[in-house]
Amino acid sequence: MEGKNLTIDFHNAEADINLLSTIAEQIISQNPDLIFAVTTPVSQTFQNQTDEIPIVMTGINDPIAAGLVDSLEKPGGNISGSSDQYPLDEHLKLMLAIDPNIETLGMIYTSSEDNAQVEAENVKEIAESLGLKVEMTSIASTLDMQMAAENLSSKVYAIYVGSDNAIASAFESLLDATDRMNIAVYSSVDIMVQQGGLAAIAINQADLGTEAARVGILKY
Repeated sequence: MEGKNLTIDFHNAEADINLLSTIAEQIISQNPDLIFAVTTPVSQTFQNQTDEIPIVMTGINDPIAAGLVDSLEKPGGNISGSSDQYPLDEHLKLMLAIDPNIETLGMIYTSSEDNAQVEAENVKEIAESLGLKVEMTSIASTLDMQMAAENLSSKVYAIYVGSDNAIASAFESLLDATDRMNIAVYSSVDIMVQQGGLAAIAINQADLGTEAARVGILKY
């Protein structure tokens, strides 16, 4: 129980990769019993800095593609946790069921995130198999969102965003641009629908965190 036999030290890098590296060094120097890493960049940073302290990851779309684990069944190394992979094909079919008039689909992803790139490629492949034209654009940081969203919105009928950390941080900026141009945004994260996205087939992020915590307790 926290405060009795458990101490939790929270940190937030605010999507700043330089700050994240500094935080990771600080945490590792304290030699905690367990590191709970949320999102792909955070998990990768800690994995690159320690192979001894156990790491439990969550908020990871594809831990294999991100180089975090050898396999889902046998992760290997000092890392385990939960993945938020979801059925892309079902999601895109839902989008077309809601609006059969969609012909050109846009997608924004973060170029520096391994998972985001893999997910974008998968979305493009599935969307094209469903007869859609796909327009892709990437951002390097949240600062690029406004311009990228405005440019993409002028070319497409709807926009899809995946489980991308920088996109999530800049989601309000995305909606600001798409709302002005009357472009629907479909997402893969439940909270994005609460913020204004049109629809999603998504894993509940709170449940995902609970499952990762359970893995940490049982494994370590």
